[in-house]
Amino acid sequence: MTSATLPIPDHPHYSLAELIEKRRVMLRYARTFPPGAERNQRRQIAVSLRALLRNRNWLTNNTNQG
Repeated sequence: MTSATLPIPDHPHYSLAELIEKRRVMLRYARTFPPGAERNQRRQIAVSLRALLRNRNWLTNNTNQG
């Protein structure tokens, strides 16, 4: 198969360690904002990542295996 015929993924796949790091960084970034909407938005992203990390089906289908 040439690269022109390979399917292009519609979203990137990350390793489990990368996703955990992204969540940790987002929480730390949220703390740089004063309490309010902007801070809450970043915290909600971290909460959503935590929920995805607890979902084994999602992890199996959306992370790199290795």
